[in-house]
Amino acid sequence: MRVLSESQLGAVLAGVPASCPRVVVSGNFATPMRALKVLDAALAEYRLFALNAQAGLPDREGVLLETPFVGPGMRGRAGLRYFPSRLSLVPQLLKTALPPDVVLVHTSVPVDGVVSLGTEVNILPAAVEAVRARGGLVVAQLNPEMPFVHGADHR
Repeated sequence: MRVLSESQLGAVLAGVPASCPRVVVSGNFATPMRALKVLDAALAEYRLFALNAQAGLPDREGVLLETPFVGPGMRGRAGLRYFPSRLSLVPQLLKTALPPDVVLVHTSVPVDGVVSLGTEVNILPAAVEAVRARGGLVVAQLNPEMPFVHGADHR
């Protein structure tokens, strides 16, 4: 794990090799908005995949929204790509048909060198596994207000 400033993160994200990378982001009410803002400034074009996205997602030319569960942040948006799927099948989608290049998660601060996904786990372990298998990037926005929830250890 490396801790980066927002400007350092922007430089790393600007170097993502894919021409229109797929970015999986924590959904519901745990979207890492600061990290997403840095990513949005660094990339002219990308696909943003989230479950039950809330308001505040980037809304501009070059951002293609993708989801199997439409939330208020994506509802009614032009160009939304909807993938009807049961929640249990989303990990398989991420492993095969919709592989991520970048995963942005919102986490607790480290406890004994480990962070927790806190209130939003959902499909994120599968997204992290899929992006790691491809040699992609995992970015964690640390938040001291995100609770450390004990569970499976995904170092």
